[in-house]
Amino acid sequence: LCNQAQGNLTMRRCTSLLLLMALVDSAAARYAFVASRLPSAIPSSRVSSIASTTGPKFCERCGSPTTTRVPEGDERERACCTNSDCGHIAYQNPKVVVACVPTWEDRILLCERAIPPCEGKWGYPQGFLELGETSREGAARETMEEAGAQVNPADATLLAVYDLPGQVQMVYTAPMTSGAYSAGMESSEVGLFGWDQIPWEELAFPTVNWALEYARDFACIAAGENKRPTGPIIPQQRTKLYVDGNWKVVDDFVGH
Repeated sequence: LCNQAQGNLTMRRCTSLLLLMALVDSAAARYAFVASRLPSAIPSSRVSSIASTTGPKFCERCGSPTTTRVPEGDERERACCTNSDCGHIAYQNPKVVVACVPTWEDRILLCERAIPPCEGKWGYPQGFLELGETSREGAARETMEEAGAQVNPADATLLAVYDLPGQVQMVYTAPMTSGAYSAGMESSEVGLFGWDQIPWEELAFPTVNWALEYARDFACIAAGENKRPTGPIIPQQRTKLYVDGNWKVVDDFVGH
């Protein structure tokens, strides 16, 4: 892969691509495990893959039309260029979303979204992982960009992993280095909330509810005691599948 891209990509980008391919392999293994945990009354043929996609209609390199077929040495359909001089294969891989639940003393830092989707709703800082950064660094960057707050990536603890259609979300929690914060370009307001102050009915996405509820009840702050637990956090793991025309959320605690 790196040899083919030698003229266009730096070694750093090649390494990032290889890491992303490894992540996709891991996600595929997780999907197989989760599918095996579904009730036996649901045949696997009725469960849609979270990675299924038709791909681009035109080649991303030369602009020629693509055709959907299984390339040699592969096991699934891809969008393949019809130009024999090009032959580019479009691999549609999930995006990686990184997020952070910042804490200051006994409160949680949340942002009111200033952009769609869910404009005007509340959530924690989150966004797409950039090339050249670790997932913890990405979560810290999003916290600064959206909430004007600083967290140390080394202090970030993995809180949850959510396998969703087209994306993998990695949610961390980390203490703020100070009580300073300010709304970024994508936020209309930022504030610190106690657990009884969180606008639970005005949260932006189901995943925000999942992570905050998990943080409240099982991970970051012991319910009713307002103190951090002494034991390690076991990350919440959930997968969203499409079964018989309906979405199904499966809890998946691999290895625990």
